[in-house]
Amino acid sequence: MAKHKFDMGQAWVQATGLIGANRDTISAIAGLFFFLPAMASALFVPELANPAQPGAPADADPQLVMQAMLDQMSAAYAANWPILVAVLALQFIGSISLFALLTDRGNPTVGEALNTGIRSMPSYIAAQLITVIGASLAIGIPLGVISALGGAAVAVLAAVAALIFVIYIFVKFSLVAPVIAIEGQRNPFKALSRSWQLTKGNSVRIFVFIALLVFVIGIISALVSGIIGLVLAALGSTVATIGGGIMSALVNALLTVVFLVVTVSIYRQLVGAQPERTAELFE
Repeated sequence: MAKHKFDMGQAWVQATGLIGANRDTISAIAGLFFFLPAMASALFVPELANPAQPGAPADADPQLVMQAMLDQMSAAYAANWPILVAVLALQFIGSISLFALLTDRGNPTVGEALNTGIRSMPSYIAAQLITVIGASLAIGIPLGVISALGGAAVAVLAAVAALIFVIYIFVKFSLVAPVIAIEGQRNPFKALSRSWQLTKGNSVRIFVFIALLVFVIGIISALVSGIIGLVLAALGSTVATIGGGIMSALVNALLTVVFLVVTVSIYRQLVGAQPERTAELFE
């Protein structure tokens, strides 16, 4: 199968075209699976959306202050894990459903896409667990040994190398979800292998594209959130809390949709104009 060189401009044009052509259905899935769960999380677990800064004197040890913040976050996660798991499950289903909806084969209905999302969730979760556990073992053990034997300077270099490896793994497995949803591949190992195959020769381009997207959208969302946050803060604490939750959920839904649709456009471009053949690979 011929390799397709990734074109960042083409991917962005196709992503915006997909959003424009499927605005209504994308909005419905985004509202149900991304906006509402994120808003519920922000309103019911506000300490995670806006963690309180622990009071400490100006000359306090920064390491102790950071540890206090980590302990606070850990306690919040432990106390609210059922809500967070439910939110995460809904977002998983919504993501796979959106991928299935944007397939270029079969024109599935929203109901069919949701059914695909529910049936695909075990495979997607399994693939994520395999990736996390495998990367943790591949990075954690060597990093621990090097840090113990090489001193502080070597440990820093090893940490940088580990970060680069994590980014590389993220890029290589970034197409697992569309492989599962669009190609119907339920074997998580084969889905991971397929994603690795599709991104071969294009990893750097995909990383640069995603990094630029994160940078630009991050700046825009920070500016908008900051301005609206100032306006809401002037209206009182209750309005600020509710309005901030809504704003946070809206930004989360928009960013999630953009990145999911961009992932679909990357997948389509690397697969090429042979979707039927792609499906046959796993029959």
